[in-house]
Amino acid sequence: MTTTQFKVLERNHPRVDAHDKVTGRAAYASDVYLPGMLACKLLPSARNHARITRLDTSKAAALPGVRCVITGTDFPDIRYGSGALRDRYVMPREVVNFVGEPIAAVAADDEATAQEAIELIEVEYEDLPSVVNPLAAMGDNAATVHPEVENYEGYGFTLGHNVSTLLDADRGDVEQAFKDADVVVEDVYRSQGINQGFLEPMACVADVEPNGRLVIYASTQGPYQIRAGLAAVLEIPVSRIRVVAMELGGGFGAKLRLAFEAFPALLAMKTGRPVKLVNTREEVFTMNGPRLPVTNYIRSGVMRDGTITAREAYTIFDVGAYLGAGPNSGIGHGIGAYRVPNFRLRSYGVYTNKIYVGSYRASGVADMTFAVESHMDHIAHELGIDPFDLRVHNALREGDVSVSGAVVPTNGLMETLEAIREKMDWPRDLEDGHGLGLALCEWRSGSGPSTAAISVNDDGTVSLLTGSTDISGSDTSLAAIAAEALGIPMESVIVAKRDTDMAPYTGQSGGSRVVYSQGTAVFRAAQDTIHKLTALASERLGVPEDALGSEDGRIYVLDNEPQGLTFAQLAAASITSRGGPIIGTASLSSMPYTPVFAAQAAEVKVDRGTGQVKVLRYVQAQDVGVAINPMAVEGQLDGGVVQGIGRALTEDQQFDPDTGAVRNPSFASYLMPLAIDLPEMEIVLVNVPAPDGPFGARAVAEPPGFGPPAAIANAVYDAVGVRVKELPLSGERVLAALQGEDQDIPFDVETLRRAEGIVTD
Repeated sequence: MTTTQFKVLERNHPRVDAHDKVTGRAAYASDVYLPGMLACKLLPSARNHARITRLDTSKAAALPGVRCVITGTDFPDIRYGSGALRDRYVMPREVVNFVGEPIAAVAADDEATAQEAIELIEVEYEDLPSVVNPLAAMGDNAATVHPEVENYEGYGFTLGHNVSTLLDADRGDVEQAFKDADVVVEDVYRSQGINQGFLEPMACVADVEPNGRLVIYASTQGPYQIRAGLAAVLEIPVSRIRVVAMELGGGFGAKLRLAFEAFPALLAMKTGRPVKLVNTREEVFTMNGPRLPVTNYIRSGVMRDGTITAREAYTIFDVGAYLGAGPNSGIGHGIGAYRVPNFRLRSYGVYTNKIYVGSYRASGVADMTFAVESHMDHIAHELGIDPFDLRVHNALREGDVSVSGAVVPTNGLMETLEAIREKMDWPRDLEDGHGLGLALCEWRSGSGPSTAAISVNDDGTVSLLTGSTDISGSDTSLAAIAAEALGIPMESVIVAKRDTDMAPYTGQSGGSRVVYSQGTAVFRAAQDTIHKLTALASERLGVPEDALGSEDGRIYVLDNEPQGLTFAQLAAASITSRGGPIIGTASLSSMPYTPVFAAQAAEVKVDRGTGQVKVLRYVQAQDVGVAINPMAVEGQLDGGVVQGIGRALTEDQQFDPDTGAVRNPSFASYLMPLAIDLPEMEIVLVNVPAPDGPFGARAVAEPPGFGPPAAIANAVYDAVGVRVKELPLSGERVLAALQGEDQDIPFDVETLRRAEGIVTD
């Protein structure tokens, strides 16, 4: 509901780029056409682990229309990394590590010629031992993906033998707490591989200016990160690279880091001509990192009244051939949104010979939420306690200490639960085959380097410049924050397009950081702008600054409101003032811990004869702090739930069990939900302002996708009495459970404990 507290915020605003988008004027990377531009195509590896013994490009290079062919040896001998370790070459020099890894690139006059040249390249391999299953990869006798991993630069190698990283968190006396518990509940859950499903394929254009500077027109969520990555793998200074972030046709984390930009970049440097690369959909599935399967072991010690006293969780993240966004987001979420005084959490990133892992909306947290929230229901039914009441009993409260050690500030967690209770009329009896399921989601508002600049124009409008790429309408939210802080209408804020030469450095557009962190920078830049306008008005009016106020685009005398100057008048006067033109700036590197809580519930119908699950209704309540632009917030919440329903029921990036190759590289076989598949969805916006967010706003986008797998799985149990512990909840899998087939997922937790010297009773 709109309040009277704000003039701009908490009101619906169309996207600032809406006109360009609906008229087709918005320019994406694939829309860039430069004189003399060449087309780039890539040659994928046909092996998942092999030494390249022969790579003959002579026939391809001799084909008329081909201008250049490059392989791994054309790049500097430098390893880089998307995660904690520098474990990869931008293109393999000797050894390939997954089916689909690009091993050569061609630049030709047109795409057809480039593709023909790719097919003329001759490759011979010497196969090496490989491993595809992450649990098997941790065994002593498994093939080693990276034999030289201990020599890689980065944060360091942890346990050895395909374990790329180990993150841990410990508190209290875990073993004693388990001994003292009335009941111990133990589960293993497995979530599947997931593709981000963005509609715009990866695309970029590389050009070399007459002065030798490299210019990249990219579909990216992180232009500065692309610039840094290119500088590393091409061995050129960042000052010689300019990245222009084009309109973004979806990313969901997949476009945060360097992907294919180095290939057209090097080809452009070698040919002196612009080079464009646009992936096919199959290349998107087989070359650019998805999320890979995750296995979660979880054990809890609980008292008869439902109090959780101990938690042990081991998570195995399959990171594929190279460490990207692996276990980094998952570790703290083994607790969930609950008070657990004693815990031991371990999160392993394990190499396999599959496509490398990428980011997808809070990488790993949805997997952890499925396990934790399914486990919470298991505990509730084991104790004979209503699942809702169990969550309320154990939920975090203000003043509790989070897994990271941060104190939980004021929040709307309990309000989200109560909203679900009211909307779902929980508990209530349903007919046979129908069930209700609940999930509680926990996340945090993202932080990271953020900058903003606001300049006041001669007509009283302002130009807002940030380094954040617009994803999901974030420019509109930033404009609304600037307008509210400056006291001007939304239409008076012009959001400038940006590139790395123009805009101040900022972090990636991802990780729930743009509105919270970047929005705070915009708010502070607006405050700086007001301060400078007030100082100039004080000089011109002969009135002390503390006697002046700001409202409706003017600075006025507090005890004589008609006396004042408009922003336009002050902008004109600033040109000849001692301080010069009015430009407000702000920058920050981090923000305080601000949690985001959401409660979600599903009502489902299960067909006992086929196992098919139909979601009839889905309700979510999320603490958004303050809804900067309500219709954009609701769009994000709806979109996240749709992604979560796909993860719960149909989406499954499948891999060949022997080679790790992607088996369903298209939207025809990777089944995302369609409009006809979706239930009635309801949203409740809970408004408990964050202490540090801009005007109290919290992050929004990522938590909506966390809850559906668990909420739907819990509803299936409520409907038909079987708990399916592996995603997706396909008809075949649910039917197998109904027919009594074994649902156990193998997990050797004792070996992991012994590796760390942990002794349990």
